[in-house]
Amino acid sequence: MGVYIFIIILAFTGFEQSPSPASQVSAEFKPEIGKLAAQGLALEEALEASLDGRARHLAVIFKRAGAARLADAYEFRIIESDGRTVKTIFRRSDFYFSFKAFQPALDLPALNARDINGDGLKEVLVQSSSGGNCWSCNPAEIYRVKDQRAELIAAGPMQKIIDLDGDGVLELVVADARWENYGDLSHASAPSARMIYAWREGRYVYASRDFTAYYQEEIKRLQASLNEAKTQITAEEFSDEPYVGLAISLAVTCAHAGEIERGLNELESLMNAPPGSAEQKKRRRAAIADFRNGESAAKLRLLKYGDPIL
Repeated sequence: MGVYIFIIILAFTGFEQSPSPASQVSAEFKPEIGKLAAQGLALEEALEASLDGRARHLAVIFKRAGAARLADAYEFRIIESDGRTVKTIFRRSDFYFSFKAFQPALDLPALNARDINGDGLKEVLVQSSSGGNCWSCNPAEIYRVKDQRAELIAAGPMQKIIDLDGDGVLELVVADARWENYGDLSHASAPSARMIYAWREGRYVYASRDFTAYYQEEIKRLQASLNEAKTQITAEEFSDEPYVGLAISLAVTCAHAGEIERGLNELESLMNAPPGSAEQKKRRRAAIADFRNGESAAKLRLLKYGDPIL
């Protein structure tokens, strides 16, 4: 038997480590960062920009070493320098924070320190998390600085921030998490839909019905998924969970598109398709009654066009 010897030669040329957060901070902010470090706050992430076009700003995320609770471990600040004084104008703790998003489609680094809504100010976008296992437990938050004050202008379980109508102003695509724990459905099968908030007259407002093309594509996507889920239904009691969750998602999506009655009719039609068991039939009838006359019927009509996100 021959003996084979493999020799692997590794050549390292110009290997460069990622810059440390401290190296991204300009000289005017370093004394303040040093003072906070002496208080036990270690710099984790930093973002520097002139958010209002006048003063300089440093959005920073700190981690406190040795904290026993998540609520004590992280701190988000916006620090302002007017060329004479440097001070914190906003501070928030009690959550985990990052300038990167958990949601892969939500590219916060590409959006940060940009004017995303056409108001003439650059926004700061940060992912927060309470550590809970729910869609609303991990909201993205959008801040701006105006008149030396930082203000939160939007927060929620955002899926995308994107220009849907080509006008150069970005809309917020936000998960509707109100049915996340619906009935006895598993979390993986929980109904969900997407809401659209648009920037109108200085704030983000609910404007889903204005984006017909977007919802047409959402409805097509859900219908295709329903056809697939239908093939998985058997006599096993919970085999239709994905189908039921998707049917409710379709109804809620139609409601956001401004077609509540269409959504309810679609829901009834889908729920009346042959079930795999008597228990499945019972659960589906309960869902129809709930969306026609119960708590979910009220929820469908709760959001009004123009309602602010905050």
